[in-house]
Amino acid sequence: MEKAEDFINMKVELIPVIEITNYDEDIPMPPSGPYWEFPDEWEDYRISANIKAGFSKDLKPYFKSSSFYRISEISDKDLLKIIHKEIEIQQTEENRGIDDLTCSLDGGYILKINNVDKYFPHCCGKLRDITEWEDLIAEEEHVYFYMGHPSPRVEKSETKIIFDFLNSEIQDPYSPPILEGKIAVDKEVLKIAIENAKNELFHFAQQLIKINELENLNIPEIDTILIYGIDE
Repeated sequence: MEKAEDFINMKVELIPVIEITNYDEDIPMPPSGPYWEFPDEWEDYRISANIKAGFSKDLKPYFKSSSFYRISEISDKDLLKIIHKEIEIQQTEENRGIDDLTCSLDGGYILKINNVDKYFPHCCGKLRDITEWEDLIAEEEHVYFYMGHPSPRVEKSETKIIFDFLNSEIQDPYSPPILEGKIAVDKEVLKIAIENAKNELFHFAQQLIKINELENLNIPEIDTILIYGIDE
C-alpha cells in the first residue's frame, strides 16, 4: 500500500486498448499457459493466428503475447479489419450487417503507475468503460466501479482513490494477476491520466471516421458506436 511520500511525483497513465483474439484450428495452440508466463510461445501463436485472419504482421500487442492492442498504435489497414470483424460478431440472426453494430469494442484501460502496468481490463471490459473512470473523480463519495469482471472495490477520500483487489464483489482470479492487494492513486493525477486517455480516444474516433469515409462503409456514428456503444 502506498505511503504519503509515494504520491510525490507519482506518474499515472491510463492506456486505452482493444482486445483482438483470433484462433485457428490449423495453428497448434501452445501447450502451456498462462500466456504471461510463456510469452514467446503465445506471441508466435497470436501473430500467426492474426495473420491467418487477415491482419498485418505489423500489428503489435501492448505487451508481448497479450491480446491487448493500444488504439493509438493500430494502422488503418488493421482497424478496417477490426471493423469488418466486429460487424460479423455483432450480427443477429437476421444478419442485418451494419444495422446490428451497436456495441463498444472489447478492451478497456490499463492502469500504469510509475511506468509499471498494474491493472488490466478483464472479461466483458469495453472501450466505453472510460465513463467508469470518469465517475471515479466525480464528487460522489461512493461509486460502483466496473471494468469487466472481476473489478476491484473502490474507496475514495478527498485526495486519493484506493483500488481494493482483495474484496472484489465477484471473486474471480485477476488475469494477469494483481501483485498488490490494494493500490492507491492521487485523485488529481488520475484526473490528468483520464483526460489524456480521452484525448487518445478522440484521435481514435477521427481515425474511425476517416476509414468509414474512405472505404464507403456508410456506418452512421461509427465512432460513437465503437467507442461508447449505443442504447437500443
